[in-house]
Amino acid sequence: MSEAQQQQVNLGSLSLEQLQMVREQVEAEIQQLSESIQQLKHASNKYIEAKEAMGGLKGTDGKEMLVPLTSSIYLPGKINSKEKVLVDIGTGYYVEMGIEQGQNFSNRKVQLITEQVNKVQTAINMKKQNLESIVQVAQSKISLYKQQQQQAQQQQQK
Repeated sequence: MSEAQQQQVNLGSLSLEQLQMVREQVEAEIQQLSESIQQLKHASNKYIEAKEAMGGLKGTDGKEMLVPLTSSIYLPGKINSKEKVLVDIGTGYYVEMGIEQGQNFSNRKVQLITEQVNKVQTAINMKKQNLESIVQVAQSKISLYKQQQQQAQQQQQK
């Protein structure tokens, strides 16, 4: 749910059941955002690995290597050009770039992903504060309910 779609709710006006439902929803949102951060970090690591691999191409012209076909199948190959690389720019599109351009592309992607991770982390922190407020209100309502029950029992005993 985007920030514009969220609306303020007076937690004190909600019943315990409603507070429980809101708490579960906020916990699910925190979980989903946490998973998003993990996916973003995984993508960032892939760009970092790509940058390092491009840096390792210097001075390798004519060198033999294993080319991965799958995660467990490789073919022998030979590096023909150490000056150009094909860079995956997303959705199956590849662009031929110089090594330095490719590394700069990777750096920009890592920076963009890091900014997104920071935004998502900020959202998680806000959700955690909201969750804490929900729990506090629920605990105060439970405490009040227990006090009312004790008073009712004392009234009956008189």
